[in-house]
Amino acid sequence: MNKIFQFLKSDIPTNDESSFRRAIIVKSALLVISLFLLFFIFFNFFITHREDIASLNLLSFSIFMLLYIYFNKTQNIKIVARLTTIFLIIFLLLFIYYAHSDHFSLIWTFFLPIYAIFANGKKEGLYFSLLFYLILFAMTFLAIGNWENGEWTSINWIRFSLSSSLILFTVYLNESAYEQYEKKLYLARKNEQKLIQKLSDLSLTDPLTQLYNRRYYDNIIDKMIANAKRENKCIHFFILDIDFFKNYNDYYGHEKGDQALISIARIVKENIQRESDFVFRLGGEEFAGIMISHDKESTQEWIKQLCFKVEDLKLEHKKSHCSEYTTVSIGISSKCVDEVFSAKDLYLEADKALYEAKLQGRNQTKVAS
Repeated sequence: MNKIFQFLKSDIPTNDESSFRRAIIVKSALLVISLFLLFFIFFNFFITHREDIASLNLLSFSIFMLLYIYFNKTQNIKIVARLTTIFLIIFLLLFIYYAHSDHFSLIWTFFLPIYAIFANGKKEGLYFSLLFYLILFAMTFLAIGNWENGEWTSINWIRFSLSSSLILFTVYLNESAYEQYEKKLYLARKNEQKLIQKLSDLSLTDPLTQLYNRRYYDNIIDKMIANAKRENKCIHFFILDIDFFKNYNDYYGHEKGDQALISIARIVKENIQRESDFVFRLGGEEFAGIMISHDKESTQEWIKQLCFKVEDLKLEHKKSHCSEYTTVSIGISSKCVDEVFSAKDLYLEADKALYEAKLQGRNQTKVAS
């Protein structure tokens, strides 16, 4: 059985479970129908000597084999499912008409709604089945007293109609339940993916400021350097530190300190926002950013503007020794493609420049020489 299943699923895309299920049904149905028809071609021709039915079987066998070949080439499940259902309806109606319900030939009609609904979906499959039974019930009603050598009665017609309707109703309910289950499963997986993405984001972002964290910086810095070299651009790394932030926390409290961190993080993010730019909270009151550009000087000037923009927030800081408002000091390291350097070199140079900015009075930016 496993080998049969492996054969049936070969060349069928498996990224969509619903389509995969329908493809297996369509492919297996085409094979099974073709094998049955092949058997009945010989049976009706050599055993029962019903050349009319044997010819119908041969024509139908050819059509279903062509559909099987077309399906293997195109993997067009929707079109093949519809065509197979239509030809199956035509074949069964012709077969029943010629067989006159002899030898339990009507039993084959029970398979139509099963295939139609499973292969086309509950809604479209129901339409096909209702159309089929509408014609079939009319045909069998008109045949009362004529089929089965005159033994096809109104009671037989009622039994057949009720049993067919019951099968259609059961198959429809089954597919409805399956589609509801599939929908719930899809929603559960979607929510699971959102949760996984949220957990992933949390592992790479700072929960307070929503900036990337130190872990993401460690992951991306080498890639950013490689990108800058590949694009023949300069890479700029800066470290931004809030001046006298410990004093701020001690005087105003940690809640106010968190609000200050959020406000400054917002200013940094709003001004360093190109797709190729990244900003981070490295820890405590220390932030960092990476920028890639062709123009070293203009990018450095852009980073320097952060000092003025933070002070323009006018966050009162009575315990600062350099301003009445909260300020920042920044150290910048810029490297171009023709220079030999590493992520460690960038960090150490920016950190050294930051230290010089602090020594020279803070609330300023220094560029590593």
